[in-house]
Amino acid sequence: MQKIKKLSIIIPVFNEEKTIFQLLEKVNEIELIGGIEKEMIIVNDASSDNSFAEINVFLQSFKDHNIKSITHEINQGKGAGIHSGLKIATGDWIVIQDADLELDPNDLNKLLEPIITSGIEVVYGSRFLDKTNKPGDGFMARQANLFLTWLSNVVFGIKITDMETCYKMVRGDLFKGLVLKEQRFGFEPEITAKLAKIKGVRFKEVAIQYNARMASEGKKIGWTDGVRAMYCILKYGWFSK
Repeated sequence: MQKIKKLSIIIPVFNEEKTIFQLLEKVNEIELIGGIEKEMIIVNDASSDNSFAEINVFLQSFKDHNIKSITHEINQGKGAGIHSGLKIATGDWIVIQDADLELDPNDLNKLLEPIITSGIEVVYGSRFLDKTNKPGDGFMARQANLFLTWLSNVVFGIKITDMETCYKMVRGDLFKGLVLKEQRFGFEPEITAKLAKIKGVRFKEVAIQYNARMASEGKKIGWTDGVRAMYCILKYGWFSK
């Protein structure tokens, strides 16, 4: 059985004024299993809507030394937001939480369970293991996700069902020890490739809830990100040490 003291939750934010306050409330309200301490790190990536104001309202309402906030003056991308969060994360475990409400923060406890009981080093939350999830982001988006995951499995020599998932929970020393370069959505295949290359690291997936949204509702990832993901899979899988 593995003892976890603190979980750092990095929350990159870009133009999520409709969801960010509610999301932060949900994360703040979670009681982590095993009495694990929680550290929230909010990274506002130069949002041009009212996200910054919503974050400040939350910070004023819930003053806590374990809630930290960073603001980028120039938009840099999700990966860059995660890089900034990593620099100040103090947890012995780290996880990424998107600022929308597609994923239920209560599922973070599902990710913690195999870490505590089995000593796993990396846990991904899979949107595709729970067959009750309805992929509202469309047939083509789902097929693209499945293809990118298949390609990752072939290139990285692993066996997972959802490489593009936001929920990646990684032991802190492993996460911080990676040299991560991708500034935007290429972060997902890059971290997966680099974790897969660490000898002895074990991956585990757990089923999570997924409430997909459409581009009209604010979803930002597009076909160009899919092309970049393919490039990153090959770059960090076959053409990088």
